Amino acid sequence: MPIEREQFVDEATAAAFLAVSIRYLRDLRRAGRVHGHPLNCSGKCRVWRYRLSELEMSLTENATSSTKWTDRRTD
Repeated sequence: MPIEREQFVDEATAAAFLAVSIRYLRDLRRAGRVHGHPLNCSGKCRVWRYRLSELEMSLTENATSSTKWTDRRTD
């Protein structure tokens, strides 16, 4: 039975999934609230990809957390 691998998505797709702006998604990643995967880092990472399952886990954790993030679609 072959193992199914989850595909990575770009920042626009990840932000849409979370219903936030791309800028706010980046802020969440920098704060450690969501997990991102850097691609081809040489010094400063500029390209990040996300897994929807990890973002969904972040949503679940956020729903039970006392510090919630809000919808910020201002980009």
